[in-house]
Amino acid sequence: MNPYLVDLLAQPDALRTLLTNYPRQTLDDLHGRLKRREFDRIIMTGMGSSFNAAYPAFIRLSTQPTPVQFINSAELLHYLDGLISTRSLLWMNSQSGKSAEIVHLLENLKPHSPGCILTFVNDGSSPLASRADISININAGLEATVSTKTYINTLAVNLLAAVKLTGGDVDAAIAELQMAANAMELYLSKWEAHMDQLDLQLGEYNQIFVLGRGNSMSAVWTGSLINKEAAKCAFEGLNAAEFRHGPLELVSREFAAIILAGSPQTISLNRNLGLEIISHGGCVCWVDSNQDPDLFTLLLPETTDFARPLVEILPLQMLTLAMAKRKGIEAGLFRYVGKVTDRE
Repeated sequence: MNPYLVDLLAQPDALRTLLTNYPRQTLDDLHGRLKRREFDRIIMTGMGSSFNAAYPAFIRLSTQPTPVQFINSAELLHYLDGLISTRSLLWMNSQSGKSAEIVHLLENLKPHSPGCILTFVNDGSSPLASRADISININAGLEATVSTKTYINTLAVNLLAAVKLTGGDVDAAIAELQMAANAMELYLSKWEAHMDQLDLQLGEYNQIFVLGRGNSMSAVWTGSLINKEAAKCAFEGLNAAEFRHGPLELVSREFAAIILAGSPQTISLNRNLGLEIISHGGCVCWVDSNQDPDLFTLLLPETTDFARPLVEILPLQMLTLAMAKRKGIEAGLFRYVGKVTDRE
């Protein structure tokens, strides 16, 4: 079987491994330090899908008093390093723990270390894990190429950390994520049917935007990224509100949008955008756990709002398989990049 597909199908088990081994007490002291206002800011950083996966945690962390910033590691390294001080909590995501920007950022920190370096990494022997004050392993196991298990586990472990640091119930959060793992497994057991359904609905569209808001942005950004990597398709992921500020002009009979319904507070805004795209002649695939009467719906597994970001990536993974099949290429096979990006 294709190694990328093997990794896709292994995502539920990888998530269960993470949840079984999640160190519940590791962040107790850090939570206390945050409550005592020992940090002037939290800076969340990473690259690629590791960075994207932190966004739901970023939103949750914004509910506590300490300001939170979300900055990719290259920008933080070359332009915004002045934001890091001895009172900063530096939250760093990297699957390998040794990508170029992460390593160079760690080297740049040596003269003025932040108040705490918290890392989430798949390799406990990596430079990132070794440099951390607190390091939590995402326990995703080996991965062939495109981020699948590592993305899901990074998203989950970041959410659990954010729950802890905002005073939430970690055990309840773990239970919700365990139910999500079961829902993912059921969905992936029918992966061929999901792939074929999506392929049929999209017809011959090759100009595709992935749109969403809020917590869904993790899947929006990563979904467009993995279609570039795994299927060599230049699809764009964009915030649904931003789409109205100009890109709406792209809509025609050759245009398709995959819109993630997302959380209740903005679902009506996203739905109205979908209906408008259709009125202008475009194609829309609505991604939700409930069938919409007016929009073609790609059904997600039923989850809580908290766990929804984990399952939202699934249809976009199916899209990579459908597009690679159309092109007659092996899905997930790298041509120019490696698993670890070792130069800037």
